[in-house]
Amino acid sequence: MAGLTICILAGGYSPERNVSLASAANVAAHLRRGGHQVSVLDPCGGGAPLAAAAEAAILAAPIGAPPSAAEQADLRAALDAARLLAAPALRAAQVVFPLVHGAFGEDGRLQALLEAAGKPYVGSDWAGQAMAMDKHIAKELMVQNGIRTPPWVCLAAGEPLPAAVDLPAVVMPASGGSSVAMAVCRESAELAPALERAWAEDRFALVQRFIAGRELTLGMLGSEPLALGEIRAPSAMFDYEAKYRGGATREIFPADVSASAREAAGAAGRAMMSALRLRHYARMDFILDGAGQLWALEANAVPGMTAKSLYPQSAAAAGWDFAMLCERLCRMALSGESSAGGAGAPR
Repeated sequence: MAGLTICILAGGYSPERNVSLASAANVAAHLRRGGHQVSVLDPCGGGAPLAAAAEAAILAAPIGAPPSAAEQADLRAALDAARLLAAPALRAAQVVFPLVHGAFGEDGRLQALLEAAGKPYVGSDWAGQAMAMDKHIAKELMVQNGIRTPPWVCLAAGEPLPAAVDLPAVVMPASGGSSVAMAVCRESAELAPALERAWAEDRFALVQRFIAGRELTLGMLGSEPLALGEIRAPSAMFDYEAKYRGGATREIFPADVSASAREAAGAAGRAMMSALRLRHYARMDFILDGAGQLWALEANAVPGMTAKSLYPQSAAAAGWDFAMLCERLCRMALSGESSAGGAGAPR
């Protein structure tokens, strides 16, 4: 099968910039091993592809801490959509693989640009991205579609808390990922500072009931569930440090859970793909409580694809070689497929 010309978009200006770049370097390396011609472009990088030496350095180094607020502001000022669309690497690409996390990556704006330019791309369309990115909207759609999710309230910046908040509670920005500015509050005095940190990242914040239990995650390839995994973090919060920079977190694939729990997660994953209008791939996060009830937390429409990320681990445990998985996603985008077409992992 002939190789493809692929442009990966990564970097951007969100707190997850370094995760995005690490994902892109990992995907690019595997796609090249499959005989594909791959360029990596940063929307905030001026239109020139990442140099091979820069990609190699990203692969060799630990994932860096989030950029500072000042660095994010500088990167945002450097974003030039017109220059990005005019970049030779993007114009020559048969398919685009967006791996930008956070703002201008998972909120639908980048996907809308690619649709306007007529470029096939991996992942959900602008509407699916926007609905999954906004946790308040995503949870409302889950409730409407009978998907169990923890109760929550959504507060605009400065809006007072309701008179009574069930504790413990999880406070988080309404948009964003990698658990940036997320906190578990066990005392009422912790709520106000946690909300200020969340509002610093987004003008809306969620205060969600904390559900004690086992943290599970499931990759989806189209409508097909991959392997269910369990995350055992040393602290109550599987945060940025635990995900990408710590060494004590255990990620177990496949998860040692009952057949009924696996079936419930698979059914919930399919329902979330449909309710949020997602396509190609996504990763769903759940809590399995002590009574055996499964609670859906969120859908990640641009899941991390680093060597440490959960989606590649879910796929590997389901029998997918990572290079073949990345190629499968590109060919799904190129052919207009929205599901895996019932195809299992290649043998």
